[in-house]
Amino acid sequence: MKIAIIGSQNVGKSTLIEEFLKKWPMYKRPQKTYRDIIKEKGLTLNKNATKETQKIILEALVDEVQQACVDGEDFLIFDRCVIDNMAYTLWHYAKGTEGFSEEFIIDCKTLAAIALKYFDVVFYLPIHPDIPVKAKDDNTRDIDLVYREEIDNIFRALIQSYERNTKAFFPTEDCPAIITLEGPPDLRIPQIQLYVKENGKCYGEDTPSLIDPDAA
Repeated sequence: MKIAIIGSQNVGKSTLIEEFLKKWPMYKRPQKTYRDIIKEKGLTLNKNATKETQKIILEALVDEVQQACVDGEDFLIFDRCVIDNMAYTLWHYAKGTEGFSEEFIIDCKTLAAIALKYFDVVFYLPIHPDIPVKAKDDNTRDIDLVYREEIDNIFRALIQSYERNTKAFFPTEDCPAIITLEGPPDLRIPQIQLYVKENGKCYGEDTPSLIDPDAA
């Protein structure tokens, strides 16, 4: 089982993962993540990102999940995945940032689609008023509220394309389930429990989700 938590900045991803690991202790985080690459290479992020840095981060996210498969870990949870990278890349494309051409977007989309097939479930965290934005920029999160909302809008558009099965971004085969966790932070774990069993596995055909009307 490979689960990813995605969303804009300051939406509670790290906090949710900590709570998730307490509830499902069989899960682990990847040993090496894209954040290590960012630190090692001193990459610029967010509004200051470039075509080159976004591609490096995308490749690091792909390597992260592929390495997890090679290592043979049964239960892994990821803080962000390639969907996050695409959201930030699409922001630059919309703003007309140099280098973020249509060809570059297509190239990134193709690579991201390959990596998505490794995941079983992706949980999206939208912006919620109960989670305040940090007062200071920590060099990895941008505290610009307008920017944060613009990124969240891109996430929502991507999720809607999945829900409507437009095939505009998500792979047509072996696509993970993309689930939005609505409501305040204290309702997120209860929502995840509708999809993840006590043993860490997702509900499948033989064990339908608790929200399946035919499960009773």
